[in-house]
Amino acid sequence: MTDALIIDEKARHIYDSHREEWEKLYNGKIIAIDVEENNLASVGEHIGDVDIEARKKRPGHRLFMRRVGKNPAVVRLRNYA
Repeated sequence: MTDALIIDEKARHIYDSHREEWEKLYNGKIIAIDVEENNLASVGEHIGDVDIEARKKRPGHRLFMRRVGKNPAVVRLRNYA
C-alpha cells in the first residue's frame, strides 16, 4: 500500500470516528485532519485559509483535507512535507 493510500485510510478512519459530531458542527465546511495527531488541525470555508492555518499549527504533519458531509470529494489534498 502506498503512503498516499495509508494516509487516505487513516484520515477516513479518523473522520468516521468523529462523523456524527463533525457533521453536526461543521457540515459543508472544509476540514484539515492531522493524520499523526488523529484530530482536526483546521476548519473553515475556503481551502486556502484552512490549508494555511493547518500548516502553521502543524508544520511537517501529514494532513488530509475534505469537505464535511455527503460530498467529500469536493476537495482532497495531502501534505507530505
